[in-house]
Amino acid sequence: MKPVIKHLSLIILLGLFLIKVNAQQITEHIVLESDGWEIKGVLTLPEDQSGNIPLVIMTHTMWGGNKSEYKKTAAVFAEMGVASLRIDLRGHGESTNKGKLERGDVDPKLVFEAWPDIIAAHKFVKSHPKIDSTKIGFIGASYSGDLIAKSGRNYEFGTAYVILASGMFSSESMIWMRYSNADWLHIVAEDDHTFAPETVRLIKERDWAETIFYENGGHATAMLENLPELDSRLAQWFLEKFTN
Repeated sequence: MKPVIKHLSLIILLGLFLIKVNAQQITEHIVLESDGWEIKGVLTLPEDQSGNIPLVIMTHTMWGGNKSEYKKTAAVFAEMGVASLRIDLRGHGESTNKGKLERGDVDPKLVFEAWPDIIAAHKFVKSHPKIDSTKIGFIGASYSGDLIAKSGRNYEFGTAYVILASGMFSSESMIWMRYSNADWLHIVAEDDHTFAPETVRLIKERDWAETIFYENGGHATAMLENLPELDSRLAQWFLEKFTN
């Protein structure tokens, strides 16, 4: 009987450990309205909610991407005291009440005009009683990097922005990036198969924003999986910008 008791004790201890880890974050599923779209999202808050909490809105890659790309990132951010809201943009993930963007399709209303969804998310977190409305950041991946810039110039800019490998970062967004009074960080891997490395090299050469280059890592949110240290590095970068 002793081995059984020993194994049972181990299971109980493991269970307590898992509860403690899960308790480091509080999640809430939300639905936002944007041009008739039901935008589904997950709000993740740190367990310690003393005082106003900084928050980062996370937007996924297009054409098959969804909010689950940031599940691990949101957990790491919560452990470091940063809340997050990760959303499915219109036509992606669970936000498909008016249609779905199939891989390979180029529907302007579901790609290039999806920035109102980000504004809806921005307005939601600004009015949230537990969030510090002066400490809101954004992460965009691939083309959604340009969308978070579009949302800023059509509504208002947040405190800090991280762009994960956006090779389609428009010239208009480049201009607004330089004059927005927000902090910007572009991250790219040299093995990225898109135009992103060239775009970020241009930004670095002209000193328009902070840049980070990795030798390997893949495209956009693939870097979060292939570079385990990147989540905490991003959280620390946001915390530094929020306190400046």
